[in-house]
Amino acid sequence: MNPATPYLQALDAMAPLVAAEAERSERLARTTPPVAERIVEAGLYRLYLPRSIGAPELDLAPALEVFEAASRLDGSFGWAVTIGSGGGLFAGALEPGAAAEIFGPREALIAGSGKPGGTAKPVDSGYLAGGRWNFASGAHYATFFTANCILEGERPADGGDGPVIRAMAFPARDVEVVETWDPVGMRGTGSHDFAVESSLVPFRRSFDVFGEWTYETGPLYRYPFAAHAETSFAAVALGIGRHAIDEFLALAGSRRSLFTGESLGDRQGARVRLGEGEALVSAARAWFFEVARSSWDTVAAGASLDGEEAARVSLASIHAASSAARAATLLFEAGGSASLDAGSPLARAWRDVHALTKHVAVSPLGYEAAAAGLLEAEG
Repeated sequence: MNPATPYLQALDAMAPLVAAEAERSERLARTTPPVAERIVEAGLYRLYLPRSIGAPELDLAPALEVFEAASRLDGSFGWAVTIGSGGGLFAGALEPGAAAEIFGPREALIAGSGKPGGTAKPVDSGYLAGGRWNFASGAHYATFFTANCILEGERPADGGDGPVIRAMAFPARDVEVVETWDPVGMRGTGSHDFAVESSLVPFRRSFDVFGEWTYETGPLYRYPFAAHAETSFAAVALGIGRHAIDEFLALAGSRRSLFTGESLGDRQGARVRLGEGEALVSAARAWFFEVARSSWDTVAAGASLDGEEAARVSLASIHAASSAARAATLLFEAGGSASLDAGSPLARAWRDVHALTKHVAVSPLGYEAAAAGLLEAEG
């Protein structure tokens, strides 16, 4: 059986609730409490936690299927599931006792930020850390927050001049959520700022995000962190693109011209856009999963991704997100006046996927760096 099946079935059961709560989630700029509880009940935050603490430790492709399926229901909901699961990767960077402390509880959820918005001073028992960070998705439900800090007085081991950056895990009681999240798209993700005045972080609750993780050695924790981000966010985009197609198909038979009585689906221009949107999403998805599975096989076999493989992961992920955004735009245009309603699921999908493509991991601007990787591999 596909390891994703129980989670896909749970998502099917949650679909009516997610649809009913989507507009309220946008207004509140966070996941609503009923949906948040169902995510916990279904274990959707635990997909990337290790088997050593009794969790699924899913392979890459099944997890991406779950992220895609969740995002097909609603973009912000899919992001919540994806980011909540992604935080579980850090269990591989923590000693087992710390991992159990942070991820053991049923409701465990990590929110965090990659930008080094704080500082940490080494002391006898750990790090005295504080600062302010942004884009902490799921902030109101988080039990711990992870945040990158610049270590005061530390220099890189290679003798370089740059700062030494280390992630700290703060318990929610030490954190103030600063409600700043007011975007055009992905509003329901609750990606607010957070601040810590001063917190003593034990050494066991700190780690290097991009370093070699030694406590968990399965392929999930050896797969490059940057590639995890790229593939995860691309899966979300593909799910949103498919959601846009679903919503347009629902409109196609029910929406009729006041003047001619012609249905939306009978209009030639709408059919052209639907056909192109379907081709964009389906083709991008096929290549994306091909590359994701191939890269996973490399890591699962004990090797590391070479420059060309890493570049292709980036290219397939960016292409998937860009294709989904293009498809959503075509269908938004084809929807006519039905696309104007702020509460329209089609309009929301269009806003959400375009907001997602602003993330550095899947931004079209990343094509340049990925192409440079291909050129270096050839050289």
